Amino acid sequence: MLNFNWTKMKKTIFLSIMILLLTACQDYLETNPDSTLDVQIDSEDKIAELLTGAYPEASYFAFLEARTDNVEERVNGIHSRLNEAMYYWEDYDQEDLDTPLNYWNACYAGIAQANQALELLGKYPKTDRVKALYGEAFLLRAYLHFMLINIWAEPYGTAKSATAPGIPYLSRPEKNALVDYERGTVKEVYEKIEKDMKLGLSLVDDAYYIKPKFHFNKKAAYAFASRFYLIKGEWDRVVSYSDYVLGIDPKPVLRNWQKYKKEFNSNNKYLYIRYASVDEPANLLLTTTESRVARNIPSEKYGVTTQSAEKVYNQHGIDGCFNFRKMKMQPYFLFNYNDGRIDDGQYIAKFDELSLSRYTGIRPRGLYVTNVLFSTDEVMLNRMEAYAMLGEYDKAIDDLLVYLSAKYGVYPSCNRSAYTQTSSDNYQTYTPFYGMSINQLALIKIFLGFRRQEFLHEGLRWFDIRRFYISVKRTSKYKFYRQLEKEDSRKLLQIPAEAINRGLVPNPR
Repeated sequence: MLNFNWTKMKKTIFLSIMILLLTACQDYLETNPDSTLDVQIDSEDKIAELLTGAYPEASYFAFLEARTDNVEERVNGIHSRLNEAMYYWEDYDQEDLDTPLNYWNACYAGIAQANQALELLGKYPKTDRVKALYGEAFLLRAYLHFMLINIWAEPYGTAKSATAPGIPYLSRPEKNALVDYERGTVKEVYEKIEKDMKLGLSLVDDAYYIKPKFHFNKKAAYAFASRFYLIKGEWDRVVSYSDYVLGIDPKPVLRNWQKYKKEFNSNNKYLYIRYASVDEPANLLLTTTESRVARNIPSEKYGVTTQSAEKVYNQHGIDGCFNFRKMKMQPYFLFNYNDGRIDDGQYIAKFDELSLSRYTGIRPRGLYVTNVLFSTDEVMLNRMEAYAMLGEYDKAIDDLLVYLSAKYGVYPSCNRSAYTQTSSDNYQTYTPFYGMSINQLALIKIFLGFRRQEFLHEGLRWFDIRRFYISVKRTSKYKFYRQLEKEDSRKLLQIPAEAINRGLVPNPR
């Protein structure tokens, strides 16, 4: 065990970033916020441990998933104010597990630790291990800012990107508590993210990780680059970074739902044993977060219902192929059905839970859940989309056929031309910042449908709703309900109130 007070150090750094970005607590301002005064980090091992603690300890899954079109109101579901506020795209600024504020704080706490690690590494000779630690720190800083900007700022690529406020990009440890931050623009923040990401990619080295899948190993880093360039619309780069992750034959590394079905059969509720496992080839980057998502998704008021699951899994397919316009995919995903009073609720048991507390009240703490942050399935879907946008339709279709056969044992008997046929009415639904031909539109619609199925409960659908400017309509009698429009200010979560009080420009409302 490392011979320093890790708990104290994390608490100190967390408090520092909270003060720097969110508060002006007088008690804390009377002390020096330089955390190095409290904890001496005097070895490469301790810097590595510092970086291990920089991965986000909070999850975005619950609060983003409730905002998507995957969920509906469940009869007799258990109400919480957070779940309701997210479902109706309202601002919510309370601090608790699974809240936007909790994730914001966790990301900036991780950024603070990455920055401290980068500063400390400057004192060491540039050995291979030190270079690898630099790589991990740069990747962490890039990834955490990337997630923040894709939740709290305008989508990338529109004319607004050059002027729209981004999020504060922190590139050095702060020594003073009273620091004024600016949001910069979306374009500027993306440029900084890209610079850090490229540095990280050039330096990352798996050889120094004991548990590679809990760190930015090389394939996880390339998966991050694949997602980053997908958002930017740089298709050649999406393909090249995805190629590295997937290798010559992607079939062995995709998530095999056929195998899951054989393994769990009638024990669907134990799916998480494999889904979030380090032994699952599809999982590239895992992190453990304090979260109630595992216990809340089966029973909360706004979640997946019989009707929404039918729409997501059984009403999607290949528009130009008569026998596969609506593919019955739901049986492959090992759904659980709620017993008792919540009779229309469904869920997939993707999340484990480790409880370090005996408290089981309404809002228990000390519950830890493994999150899959990057997977080969996402990378494969990214590459399909990139091939389509490059006009390489055969390669996109080839990838889709491998994806369907390897994961589900599904072999659509469609002519190649069927995959590139769809109604021009779909131009009203999918409106990214770049244009699409009708062939591209048809393929993108197919790929987004399978992406939506694969990542149910994990919040990734929200990012597709943002980047394709998809509107969302609820069936609701709630008196304050307004449909989420294509260009709707509520697609940007509101900056935390305490950060606004410190001078950050709020998002429009």
